Amino acid sequence: MYNETIKCENKIITNEDLTQIFQMMGETLKKYQKISVQEEQINRTKDYAEKNYTFKDDGSKMKVIVDFYDNTNITFDNYENFMSIFYSRIEEIKSMDIYYSLNYTIITPEPNKSREYYNQSIKMYIKDNKIEIALNLKSNDPKLEEIYNLIKNKILNAPEKYDEIIRKRDKITNTIALSKGLIPGIILTTLILFIPTLNKIFFKGYVIYPICALFISYIIGSILTSSKLDKYYEPIVPSKKSAGFDSNYKRIYEDDIESFVNTSEILIGKKVNNLENRRIIKNEYEKYKQLLPKYLITLIVVTIIVIIIGIFIK
Repeated sequence: MYNETIKCENKIITNEDLTQIFQMMGETLKKYQKISVQEEQINRTKDYAEKNYTFKDDGSKMKVIVDFYDNTNITFDNYENFMSIFYSRIEEIKSMDIYYSLNYTIITPEPNKSREYYNQSIKMYIKDNKIEIALNLKSNDPKLEEIYNLIKNKILNAPEKYDEIIRKRDKITNTIALSKGLIPGIILTTLILFIPTLNKIFFKGYVIYPICALFISYIIGSILTSSKLDKYYEPIVPSKKSAGFDSNYKRIYEDDIESFVNTSEILIGKKVNNLENRRIIKNEYEKYKQLLPKYLITLIVVTIIVIIIGIFIK
Protein backbone atom coordinates (compact mmCIF):
# COMPACT_ATOMS: atom_id res chain seq x y z
CA MET A 1 0.00 0.00 0.00
CA TYR A 2 1.21 3.49 -0.74
CA ASN A 3 -0.16 7.00 -0.62
CA GLU A 4 1.07 9.81 -2.83
CA THR A 5 0.24 13.41 -3.57
CA ILE A 6 1.13 14.58 -7.05
CA LYS A 7 1.98 18.27 -7.29
CA CYS A 8 1.34 20.20 -10.47
CA GLU A 9 3.28 23.48 -10.61
CA ASN A 10 4.24 25.70 -13.55
CA LYS A 11 2.45 23.41 -16.00
CA ILE A 12 -0.25 23.80 -18.63
CA ILE A 13 -2.81 20.99 -18.43
CA THR A 14 -5.11 20.98 -21.45
CA ASN A 15 -8.73 19.87 -21.49
CA GLU A 16 -7.57 17.08 -23.86
CA ASP A 17 -5.25 15.85 -21.08
CA LEU A 18 -8.13 15.88 -18.60
CA THR A 19 -10.40 14.12 -21.10
CA GLN A 20 -7.92 11.26 -21.53
CA ILE A 21 -7.61 10.86 -17.75
CA PHE A 22 -11.39 10.92 -17.22
CA GLN A 23 -11.93 8.47 -20.08
CA MET A 24 -9.47 5.98 -18.63
CA MET A 25 -11.13 6.33 -15.23
CA GLY A 26 -14.55 5.67 -16.73
CA GLU A 27 -13.39 2.76 -18.89
CA THR A 28 -11.49 1.15 -16.00
CA LEU A 29 -14.49 1.41 -13.68
CA LYS A 30 -16.83 -0.11 -16.27
CA LYS A 31 -14.33 -2.89 -17.03
CA TYR A 32 -14.13 -4.04 -13.42
CA GLN A 33 -17.85 -3.64 -12.81
CA LYS A 34 -18.44 -5.86 -15.84
CA ILE A 35 -15.96 -8.43 -14.49
CA SER A 36 -17.82 -8.39 -11.17
CA VAL A 37 -21.18 -9.05 -12.85
CA GLN A 38 -19.74 -11.89 -14.93
CA GLU A 39 -18.03 -13.54 -11.93
CA GLU A 40 -21.18 -13.16 -9.87
CA GLN A 41 -23.09 -15.17 -12.48
CA ILE A 42 -20.37 -17.83 -12.63
CA ASN A 43 -20.20 -18.20 -8.85
CA ARG A 44 -23.95 -18.17 -8.27
CA THR A 45 -24.27 -21.95 -8.47
CA LYS A 46 -21.00 -22.78 -6.68
CA ASP A 47 -20.60 -23.80 -3.07
CA TYR A 48 -18.98 -21.28 -0.73
CA ALA A 49 -15.67 -23.17 -0.69
CA GLU A 50 -15.51 -23.11 -4.48
CA LYS A 51 -16.32 -19.45 -5.04
CA ASN A 52 -13.61 -17.57 -6.94
CA TYR A 53 -13.61 -13.79 -7.46
CA THR A 54 -10.85 -11.67 -8.96
CA PHE A 55 -13.09 -8.61 -8.44
CA LYS A 56 -16.23 -8.71 -6.33
CA ASP A 57 -17.55 -5.16 -6.46
CA ASP A 58 -18.38 -3.53 -3.13
CA GLY A 59 -19.47 -0.08 -4.26
CA SER A 60 -16.82 1.15 -6.68
CA LYS A 61 -17.71 4.58 -8.03
CA MET A 62 -16.73 7.76 -9.78
CA LYS A 63 -18.29 10.83 -8.16
CA VAL A 64 -17.75 14.31 -9.59
CA ILE A 65 -18.96 17.64 -8.20
CA VAL A 66 -18.77 20.41 -10.79
CA ASP A 67 -18.99 24.06 -9.69
CA PHE A 68 -19.88 26.71 -12.25
CA TYR A 69 -19.21 30.43 -12.34
CA ASP A 70 -22.92 31.15 -11.89
CA ASN A 71 -22.68 29.70 -8.34
CA THR A 72 -24.51 26.51 -9.28
CA ASN A 73 -23.12 22.98 -9.04
CA ILE A 74 -24.00 19.50 -10.26
CA THR A 75 -23.04 16.18 -8.67
CA PHE A 76 -22.48 13.25 -11.03
CA ASP A 77 -22.16 9.55 -10.25
CA ASN A 78 -22.33 8.61 -13.92
CA TYR A 79 -19.29 9.01 -16.13
CA GLU A 80 -21.21 9.60 -19.37
CA ASN A 81 -23.37 12.35 -17.89
CA PHE A 82 -20.34 14.07 -16.40
CA MET A 83 -18.43 14.02 -19.69
CA SER A 84 -21.45 15.40 -21.54
CA ILE A 85 -21.40 18.48 -19.28
CA PHE A 86 -17.60 18.67 -19.39
CA TYR A 87 -17.66 18.91 -23.19
CA SER A 88 -20.64 21.25 -23.53
CA ARG A 89 -20.04 23.66 -20.63
CA ILE A 90 -16.26 23.63 -20.17
CA GLU A 91 -16.04 27.44 -20.41
CA GLU A 92 -18.48 27.74 -17.48
CA ILE A 93 -16.64 25.34 -15.15
CA LYS A 94 -15.05 26.96 -12.10
CA SER A 95 -13.81 23.79 -10.39
CA MET A 96 -14.21 20.01 -10.27
CA ASP A 97 -13.98 17.75 -7.24
CA ILE A 98 -13.47 14.12 -8.27
CA TYR A 99 -13.58 11.05 -6.05
CA TYR A 100 -12.77 7.79 -7.79
CA SER A 101 -12.56 4.48 -5.97
CA LEU A 102 -12.40 0.76 -6.56
CA ASN A 103 -13.92 -1.04 -3.56
CA TYR A 104 -13.81 -4.80 -4.01
CA THR A 105 -13.06 -8.19 -2.56
CA ILE A 106 -10.79 -10.86 -3.99
CA ILE A 107 -11.86 -14.40 -3.03
CA THR A 108 -9.82 -17.50 -3.74
CA PRO A 109 -11.35 -21.01 -3.45
CA GLU A 110 -10.21 -24.03 -1.51
CA PRO A 111 -7.69 -25.45 -0.74
CA ASN A 112 -6.11 -22.01 -0.14
CA LYS A 113 -9.32 -20.25 0.76
CA SER A 114 -8.85 -16.52 1.34
CA ARG A 115 -10.89 -13.35 1.28
CA GLU A 116 -9.25 -9.93 1.03
CA TYR A 117 -10.93 -6.53 0.82
CA TYR A 118 -9.40 -3.64 -1.13
CA ASN A 119 -10.07 0.07 -1.31
CA GLN A 120 -8.06 2.00 -3.86
CA SER A 121 -8.83 5.62 -4.62
CA ILE A 122 -7.84 8.70 -6.56
CA LYS A 123 -8.97 12.15 -5.46
CA MET A 124 -8.60 15.16 -7.75
CA TYR A 125 -9.46 18.79 -7.12
CA ILE A 126 -9.23 20.88 -10.26
CA LYS A 127 -9.63 24.61 -10.84
CA ASP A 128 -8.17 26.92 -13.45
CA ASN A 129 -4.90 27.59 -11.58
CA LYS A 130 -4.21 24.30 -9.82
CA ILE A 131 -4.79 20.58 -9.76
CA GLU A 132 -4.41 18.60 -6.54
CA ILE A 133 -4.15 14.81 -6.77
CA ALA A 134 -4.11 12.38 -3.83
CA LEU A 135 -3.73 8.65 -4.41
CA ASN A 136 -4.34 5.66 -2.19
CA LEU A 137 -3.13 2.62 -4.13
CA LYS A 138 -2.25 -0.99 -3.32
CA SER A 139 1.11 -2.06 -4.66
CA ASN A 140 0.20 -5.75 -4.43
CA ASP A 141 -2.87 -5.31 -6.68
CA PRO A 142 -2.10 -2.58 -9.26
CA LYS A 143 -5.54 -2.22 -10.80
CA LEU A 144 -5.19 1.58 -10.92
CA GLU A 145 -1.55 1.60 -12.00
CA GLU A 146 -2.39 2.51 -15.59
CA ILE A 147 -4.45 5.54 -14.51
CA TYR A 148 -1.70 6.58 -12.09
CA ASN A 149 0.95 6.40 -14.84
CA LEU A 150 -1.22 8.36 -17.25
CA ILE A 151 -1.81 11.14 -14.70
CA LYS A 152 1.89 11.31 -13.83
CA ASN A 153 3.01 11.34 -17.47
CA LYS A 154 0.51 14.04 -18.41
CA ILE A 155 1.79 16.29 -15.64
CA LEU A 156 5.50 15.55 -16.13
CA ASN A 157 5.30 16.10 -19.90
CA ALA A 158 2.94 19.08 -19.82
CA PRO A 159 4.24 22.31 -21.39
CA GLU A 160 5.76 24.94 -19.12
CA LYS A 161 3.47 27.73 -17.96
CA TYR A 162 6.27 30.30 -17.54
CA ASP A 163 7.37 29.84 -21.14
CA GLU A 164 9.15 32.14 -23.59
CA ILE A 165 5.86 33.77 -24.55
CA ILE A 166 5.73 35.13 -20.98
CA ARG A 167 9.47 35.54 -20.36
CA LYS A 168 10.09 37.44 -23.60
CA ARG A 169 6.91 39.49 -23.58
CA ASP A 170 8.67 42.86 -23.98
CA LYS A 171 10.85 41.60 -26.83
CA ILE A 172 7.88 40.02 -28.60
CA THR A 173 5.73 43.13 -28.19
CA ASN A 174 8.48 45.50 -29.36
CA THR A 175 9.40 43.33 -32.36
CA ILE A 176 5.81 43.13 -33.56
CA ALA A 177 5.18 46.84 -32.90
CA LEU A 178 8.29 48.02 -34.78
CA SER A 179 7.73 45.63 -37.67
CA LYS A 180 4.08 46.58 -38.06
CA GLY A 181 4.84 50.29 -37.93
CA LEU A 182 7.95 50.49 -40.12
CA ILE A 183 6.34 50.80 -43.54
CA PRO A 184 3.70 53.35 -42.41
CA GLY A 185 6.45 55.12 -40.45
CA ILE A 186 8.76 55.31 -43.47
CA ILE A 187 5.92 56.64 -45.62
CA LEU A 188 4.90 59.25 -43.05
CA THR A 189 8.49 60.38 -42.44
CA THR A 190 9.05 60.62 -46.19
CA LEU A 191 5.98 62.81 -46.54
CA ILE A 192 7.49 65.16 -43.97
CA LEU A 193 10.31 65.79 -46.47
CA PHE A 194 7.85 67.72 -48.59
CA ILE A 195 7.26 70.26 -45.82
CA PRO A 196 9.57 73.18 -46.75
CA THR A 197 10.36 74.21 -43.18
CA LEU A 198 11.38 70.66 -42.22
CA ASN A 199 12.97 69.10 -45.29
CA LYS A 200 16.25 70.99 -44.94
CA ILE A 201 16.64 69.65 -41.42
CA PHE A 202 16.18 66.09 -42.67
CA PHE A 203 18.41 66.53 -45.70
CA LYS A 204 21.24 68.20 -43.80
CA GLY A 205 21.09 66.09 -40.67
CA TYR A 206 21.71 62.63 -42.10
CA VAL A 207 20.84 60.68 -38.94
CA ILE A 208 17.65 62.60 -38.29
CA TYR A 209 15.64 60.80 -40.98
CA PRO A 210 16.21 57.20 -39.77
CA ILE A 211 15.85 58.17 -36.11
CA CYS A 212 12.60 59.97 -36.81
CA ALA A 213 11.37 57.11 -39.00
CA LEU A 214 12.10 54.53 -36.29
CA PHE A 215 10.43 56.66 -33.63
CA ILE A 216 7.29 57.25 -35.69
CA SER A 217 7.24 53.58 -36.75
CA TYR A 218 7.36 52.38 -33.16
CA ILE A 219 4.57 54.75 -32.10
CA ILE A 220 2.35 53.66 -35.01
CA GLY A 221 3.17 49.98 -34.45
CA SER A 222 2.45 50.21 -30.72
CA ILE A 223 -0.97 51.71 -31.44
CA LEU A 224 -1.72 48.99 -34.01
CA THR A 225 -0.38 46.18 -31.82
CA SER A 226 -1.25 46.96 -28.20
CA SER A 227 -5.00 46.35 -28.29
CA LYS A 228 -4.66 43.04 -30.16
CA LEU A 229 -1.72 41.65 -28.17
CA ASP A 230 -3.16 42.80 -24.83
CA LYS A 231 -6.29 40.78 -25.55
CA TYR A 232 -4.24 37.59 -25.92
CA TYR A 233 -1.75 38.35 -23.15
CA GLU A 234 -4.22 39.45 -20.48
CA PRO A 235 -5.45 35.93 -19.51
CA ILE A 236 -1.96 34.37 -19.42
CA VAL A 237 0.41 36.89 -17.81
CA PRO A 238 1.33 36.92 -14.10
CA SER A 239 -0.70 39.06 -11.74
CA LYS A 240 0.94 42.17 -10.28
CA LYS A 241 2.35 42.65 -6.79
CA SER A 242 3.57 45.73 -4.98
CA ALA A 243 7.30 46.43 -5.34
CA GLY A 244 7.52 49.46 -3.08
CA PHE A 245 7.49 53.14 -4.04
CA ASP A 246 9.38 55.32 -6.50
CA SER A 247 11.13 58.62 -5.70
CA ASN A 248 7.77 60.42 -5.90
CA TYR A 249 6.23 58.00 -3.37
CA LYS A 250 4.08 56.45 -6.06
CA ARG A 251 3.49 52.73 -5.61
CA ILE A 252 5.36 50.48 -8.05
CA TYR A 253 3.99 47.15 -9.27
CA GLU A 254 5.80 44.22 -10.85
CA ASP A 255 4.90 40.75 -12.12
CA ASP A 256 4.43 38.23 -9.32
CA ILE A 257 6.61 35.54 -10.89
CA GLU A 258 6.89 33.44 -7.73
CA SER A 259 3.14 32.94 -7.41
CA PHE A 260 2.92 32.42 -11.16
CA VAL A 261 5.36 29.49 -11.27
CA ASN A 262 3.96 27.96 -8.07
CA THR A 263 0.58 27.47 -9.73
CA SER A 264 -0.50 25.86 -12.95
CA GLU A 265 -2.77 26.65 -15.85
CA ILE A 266 -5.68 24.25 -16.24
CA LEU A 267 -7.52 24.93 -19.48
CA ILE A 268 -11.06 25.09 -18.16
CA GLY A 269 -13.38 27.99 -17.45
CA LYS A 270 -11.90 31.41 -18.18
CA LYS A 271 -8.57 29.86 -19.21
CA VAL A 272 -9.92 27.42 -21.76
CA ASN A 273 -8.43 29.41 -24.67
CA ASN A 274 -5.04 30.16 -23.10
CA LEU A 275 -3.06 27.70 -25.23
CA GLU A 276 -4.65 29.15 -28.36
CA ASN A 277 -3.69 32.64 -27.14
CA ARG A 278 -0.08 31.51 -26.85
CA ARG A 279 -0.20 30.00 -30.34
CA ILE A 280 -1.55 33.23 -31.86
CA ILE A 281 1.11 35.35 -30.10
CA LYS A 282 3.88 32.99 -31.22
CA ASN A 283 2.66 32.99 -34.83
CA GLU A 284 2.48 36.79 -34.86
CA TYR A 285 6.00 37.01 -33.41
CA GLU A 286 7.47 34.53 -35.90
CA LYS A 287 5.78 36.33 -38.79
CA TYR A 288 6.96 39.83 -37.91
CA LYS A 289 10.38 38.67 -36.73
CA GLN A 290 11.01 37.46 -40.28
CA LEU A 291 9.61 40.64 -41.84
CA LEU A 292 11.56 43.05 -39.61
CA PRO A 293 14.99 42.63 -41.35
CA LYS A 294 13.34 43.27 -44.75
CA TYR A 295 11.64 46.41 -43.47
CA LEU A 296 14.90 47.62 -41.90
CA ILE A 297 16.67 47.15 -45.24
CA THR A 298 13.94 49.25 -46.83
CA LEU A 299 14.60 51.97 -44.23
CA ILE A 300 18.34 51.82 -44.95
CA VAL A 301 17.75 52.16 -48.71
CA VAL A 302 15.40 55.13 -48.24
CA THR A 303 17.86 56.72 -45.80
CA ILE A 304 20.67 56.42 -48.37
CA ILE A 305 18.46 58.09 -50.97
CA VAL A 306 17.68 60.92 -48.54
CA ILE A 307 21.42 61.35 -47.83
CA ILE A 308 22.23 61.47 -51.55
CA ILE A 309 19.52 64.07 -52.15
CA GLY A 310 20.87 66.06 -49.19
CA ILE A 311 24.35 66.07 -50.74
CA PHE A 312 23.06 67.54 -53.99
CA ILE A 313 21.00 70.15 -52.18
CA LYS A 314 24.12 71.59 -50.53
